[in-house]
Amino acid sequence: MKLHVELTIVLFLWAVMGRCITAETRLRSPVQLSLFYETLCPDCRNFMNNELCPTWFRLEEAMNILLIPFGNAKEIQDGQNWQFHCQHGEGECQGNIIQACMIHYLKNATSYMPVICCMESASSPLTDAQSCLQVHAPTVLWDTIISCVNGSKGNELMHQNAQMTNELEPPHNYVPWILINGEHSEELQYHAENDLFSLVCNTYIGGGICDLSEDI
Repeated sequence: MKLHVELTIVLFLWAVMGRCITAETRLRSPVQLSLFYETLCPDCRNFMNNELCPTWFRLEEAMNILLIPFGNAKEIQDGQNWQFHCQHGEGECQGNIIQACMIHYLKNATSYMPVICCMESASSPLTDAQSCLQVHAPTVLWDTIISCVNGSKGNELMHQNAQMTNELEPPHNYVPWILINGEHSEELQYHAENDLFSLVCNTYIGGGICDLSEDI
């Protein structure tokens, strides 16, 4: 009888704790931010340097970041591959592919955001791309990125980014184009570009990291 009572208590506590953990996880679900951008676009770089990167470094656990470098570029099929024409010239196409390959090989925002932020804050993102990778993600070789850029993988990644950009609803008509939890509106865009920290914390509603970060 005693064993039965103890087992019942254990099962009850387990069920209660499970519900609490589930509720807490739901309340603290990270904010999904998707950024459609161009590597050499001045407005995109301003947003990344002034809002996205500082906010992410402070609120990493409250955010899921998806970066899609393509923006206003155009693609034309060329046999089995694709040719890309970018708003700010061939250098931007190169930068877009470099960052697409970095995102692919570094796999998660914890690894690739420091590298991308380093590039976008540099006076010449393309010139500093290799050093940014070596400093912030030394486990991935620059040769790996360049092989991706010059090969079929980079072409495939850029085509995927083009498809994601072209499938936006509503369609993008400028960059940076920002989605919060899969939604875009002019109001969300305005708040993201002017006070992303507050927007993330107000959307996150989980407290914790936002409360602590206010004093940083």
